[in-house]
Amino acid sequence: MPSPVMIGIDWGTSSFRASLVDRNGEALESRESPHGILAVPDRDFAGFLTHTIGSWLATHPALPVLASGMITSRNGWIETPYQPLPLGVEELARALESRDIPGLGRIHFITGAAQSPEGERPDVIRGEETEIFGYLATHGVSDGTFLLPGTHNKWLTVENGRITRFVTCMTGELFALLHQHSLLGRTMAEGKFSLEAFRRGLETARQHPGALLATLFTTRSLTLFDQLSDAESSDYLSGLLIGEECLAQLRNGPAPDKVTIIGRHDLAERYRIAAEFLSLPSSIATPGLSRHGQLAIARAAELIPC
Repeated sequence: MPSPVMIGIDWGTSSFRASLVDRNGEALESRESPHGILAVPDRDFAGFLTHTIGSWLATHPALPVLASGMITSRNGWIETPYQPLPLGVEELARALESRDIPGLGRIHFITGAAQSPEGERPDVIRGEETEIFGYLATHGVSDGTFLLPGTHNKWLTVENGRITRFVTCMTGELFALLHQHSLLGRTMAEGKFSLEAFRRGLETARQHPGALLATLFTTRSLTLFDQLSDAESSDYLSGLLIGEECLAQLRNGPAPDKVTIIGRHDLAERYRIAAEFLSLPSSIATPGLSRHGQLAIARAAELIPC
């Protein structure tokens, strides 16, 4: 039975996962919860952590504990400063914020990154950097274009093992707002995923690049004239938004040779379909990359042997 060398905590806005990690980055045991940083009762992060992984800490008191994600944001537990680009594992290791927490011992918090903080379009990431370095560590690569879809999608470029640029697209949140709080969503009905409707949304985005505000209403008008069913309109809107997002990235620079998609399967699959539709080679990465990134950072910080 392999022995654990680290406890890794991936603590986001809407979810929590902790893992006992072996020397190869594999999870010997995991504990998950919907208690993201906004759902922890009374913001008692220390109490929640004690309840969740206290038995691990008692059994393995010498293991380093690393935490990444939105837990280090302004809305989280320990706010850490953003690091500038380009950013690699070594920079993240040097920037670890280590705190002694009563009853928990020392916890090492992994910070995020900022792009152009003094510019007209500043941008930030927290947690995605750890997943990226997990991918690099497990696949033996040092360059690539990565897409991490979610509420706020992140497109990142890695060169020579360091993140050199990224952009945030609020596609997921915009979809949720339109679906739940706009005229477009009032007649939408639940149904199985419609590939045909999704691809129709992609095609509309491709035929009218940069015209999202002028094409959104077609989600409604196509249903009025029975060209889309109420159950299909949600997938059409999804295709329209995802298509516009992907096309915008292709317009903003040379097309990458390939994009690696890191995210939950259903959403990652939509982006794979969109990439294929736009003739952009892509692949979906195996989940669980945060703990591999945490392990790489822990080794670079000499918290565990290489």
